[in-house]
Amino acid sequence: MQFLSKTVLKKFINKEISSVGFDESYVSHAVKKHSFLSIKIFNVTPSQASIIKQTALSCDCDCAVNRGVIDCSIDFSNCVLSGTIAQLSNVAKKLEGQPFSLAKLSSKIQEQIEFYQKDTPRTKIVGILNLTPNSFSDGGEFVEIDKAINHAIDMIEQGATIIDIGAQSTKPKADLVSVVYEIEKVVPIVTALKTAYPHIEISVDTMTLSCAKAAIDAGADIINDVSFLNNPEFINLCKEHDKKLVIMHSRGNSYTMDDLTSYENVVDEVYQELSEKIELATSLGMPKENIIVDVGFGFAKTTEQNFMLLKRIKEFKSLGFPILAGVSRKRFLQDVINTKEPKDADIQTVLATSWLIQNEIEYVRVHNVELSNQALKFNDRLYTF
Repeated sequence: MQFLSKTVLKKFINKEISSVGFDESYVSHAVKKHSFLSIKIFNVTPSQASIIKQTALSCDCDCAVNRGVIDCSIDFSNCVLSGTIAQLSNVAKKLEGQPFSLAKLSSKIQEQIEFYQKDTPRTKIVGILNLTPNSFSDGGEFVEIDKAINHAIDMIEQGATIIDIGAQSTKPKADLVSVVYEIEKVVPIVTALKTAYPHIEISVDTMTLSCAKAAIDAGADIINDVSFLNNPEFINLCKEHDKKLVIMHSRGNSYTMDDLTSYENVVDEVYQELSEKIELATSLGMPKENIIVDVGFGFAKTTEQNFMLLKRIKEFKSLGFPILAGVSRKRFLQDVINTKEPKDADIQTVLATSWLIQNEIEYVRVHNVELSNQALKFNDRLYTF
């Protein structure tokens, strides 16, 4: 007898289990046995690692640890714990009674399981509105208020549900405009758009607290802090006014960031540095539901590092917060086709955007809204039936 087999994708496992005639009342429980998850645990002691390993084996899953754990020849080890959702839940339960603070790890494992199982809403398109004369992509095109408003309206009609407004260029070696200039450009646009389109969320991309305050007073819904919380007062401002805050990873400033690309593991280090800033924000009382994270494509990262972050972007969902990804026309996409003209990279941008949508990233920040909306509609059709 010849057997036929195929792989079932995670997105469809629920439907496939139901289709074989399985008891419908038990499907949600059965799915846990068919969903496989690997969790990386950072910097545990050899004693902790040994207990985690043995607990994993007792639950029919596994945990990879450094070979030095056996003879305690190392001080710390990372671990990769792998198993089905059902098995990992058992591991978490067993760790509750273990020593060396492993009860805290138990709750972290359960938290990762919850993040993994959480349904992600449809990706939102964030349209970029640059009001600065020296932006890397469309600098000077929308400096005049009428042109800026008309462009924002075009993006809304093309499918943007958020408009991200900025009057300060963040490209490498860019000269900063004055705070006065920034406020004079941003505030009238925020006011006009919130009046005409109250259902549209307005984000303001800024590094200055004064501009953020003025934008909120004008009606902005989101503050996109591209300084990586260099000024913690951004947290207090957004908390006080109940506004969303984008925490974007970066190092240095526009003049130094290209010299700060030294990472042993860019994915892990960006993850850990974001985690530290999230902890700062929550410790100061920032509501978790108002935090959005951004890995900061192009900010203190090489082309290879940007592609690695893009390739593994879904791992950042383990932080437990919505992700905003801004890859549009970035230099690493220009490098693919060997061009210095940002607008030439629109096709590469829509390909990257499609990847982000497939990886269930909540927000994509783009210049060409029309192309990105086509990618979003295409993805909708893939999962309609």
